[in-house]
Amino acid sequence: MADQPRDTVTCTINGRRVEVPKGTTILEAAERAGTAIPHYCYHPALSAPAMCRMCLVEVEGAPKLAPACVTPVADGQVISTESPRAREARTGVLEFYLVNHPLDCPICDQSGECKLQDYVAAEGRRHGRSLEPKRVLGRDDFGGDVLYYGDRCILCTRCVRFMREIAQDDALCVVQRGDRSVIDTFFERGLDGSLWAGNIVDICPVGALVSKDFLHKARAWDLDRTPSICPNCSQGCNIRIERRDNLVMRLKPRPNPEVNSYWMCDYGRHRYEWLNRADRLDAPQLRAPDGELVRTSWPEAITALVARLEAVRGRAPVVAVASPMAPNEDAGLLARLVAVLGGGQTVYRSPRAEHEVVCP
Repeated sequence: MADQPRDTVTCTINGRRVEVPKGTTILEAAERAGTAIPHYCYHPALSAPAMCRMCLVEVEGAPKLAPACVTPVADGQVISTESPRAREARTGVLEFYLVNHPLDCPICDQSGECKLQDYVAAEGRRHGRSLEPKRVLGRDDFGGDVLYYGDRCILCTRCVRFMREIAQDDALCVVQRGDRSVIDTFFERGLDGSLWAGNIVDICPVGALVSKDFLHKARAWDLDRTPSICPNCSQGCNIRIERRDNLVMRLKPRPNPEVNSYWMCDYGRHRYEWLNRADRLDAPQLRAPDGELVRTSWPEAITALVARLEAVRGRAPVVAVASPMAPNEDAGLLARLVAVLGGGQTVYRSPRAEHEVVCP
């Protein structure tokens, strides 16, 4: 019997043997091997234009360096991401990026999360050689919650590709040519009305795109981060709650390919202020015989609830009031509880809704 064609290829990356599926790029193969290749324009959910030139690696036998984000791995390849040629190329690319980049790190919202900051600290030149004045483009309001700082932009085009490929809205483009190139909106349209524009702030690798809502509100290293689920609808988007001094500063998406990929909508992103309200209940309450609500513990509240439910069980139809923001699992458990108590209706009511939905 003839040998079956293999669905995997084997290569060597920085001396480590790696087996990956056919079609895997060098950058993805390196990540599987635990090696992070610097990159800007590449994003796993977007097309790869290979235009930032940060991910150049040396492939044994190849005459030139190869962009790791678009070069598929071939069987038997020997790849080096840390060879003198590869490191020299990255240092040169970073030097070009810094020609016009301003020294905004002390005031930039991206500071502490900036890939340019990280890569320059790791592999950049110790001293700049440019004697020409930097270009000054200032700040542009793209509409919605997005501000654009053109002199910080490295033209990775992640934002342009996101709006075209994910949001299905060609709201951004690259205008001008050469060293005059900038990201801009079409005429006066801007990003007003876009439901997904906040994601371009998340994927910008530098501080070119920032959120008006978060502008100068907190430093990245001052934030405590907690994985959670977006509470603003029943979609269940995976998010990260970022807070300082026990106040929520912003919500960010967490990758989950089965639910929300890498994204979240602006509706959920910007509705967090209610979490910071000082008059929110922070403990369960029981109504005393005199009618007053008294703070209590969860075990006492649940015990009292069970006793009251047992007292009315089977006497009359039960009506349960639920939130449409609750996940399906919680709604299902509530429906089972109503059925156990004798059956009845479940009313889904939201504080923001003008009507209620009754389910038998």
